[in-house]
Amino acid sequence: MSFEQVFTYAWQGDTPGKGPSVLSVAYEPPDGDGPRRWLLLAALPVFSELLAFDDAAHVREFARAVLDLPSAPLDFDRELHLSETSRRTMLSGPAEEVRFATLRVGRDPDDGMRAYFAYQSYVSFPGTPGMTGLGLEVICDDVDVDRAHSEARALLAELDEDG
Repeated sequence: MSFEQVFTYAWQGDTPGKGPSVLSVAYEPPDGDGPRRWLLLAALPVFSELLAFDDAAHVREFARAVLDLPSAPLDFDRELHLSETSRRTMLSGPAEEVRFATLRVGRDPDDGMRAYFAYQSYVSFPGTPGMTGLGLEVICDDVDVDRAHSEARALLAELDEDG
């Protein structure tokens, strides 16, 4: 499986020498005439996960949220939701697992209006309705807004080329 990364925002987290944390948008080249499958990669130096966007319009919503992130320290908060259902083999047999995440783009009014990206995922355990567990948390609490805008413009250009 190969991916083409279009939006990549990496930063050094709280663990120097361990590698960067990353939020990235990529797509799988389509098989045949089907649409591209767009994915969000959220990564810490020691763990990562991929979660699919609903479609290209959902990716565009993310890119627009990043482009709307003000350069000036103004109140701003956008929230996107991602979810994906997959089949998983448990001791009791096959079961559906639902992974979902919240991705926020904003400025923190409690921290000097610093720009941030915040990703938090959850897992709904198979066979236990209503029971969820925390997944991966990836936070950049000092986003370079100009760099993020540049990545978002590149992502929108790719989406425009894709149709």
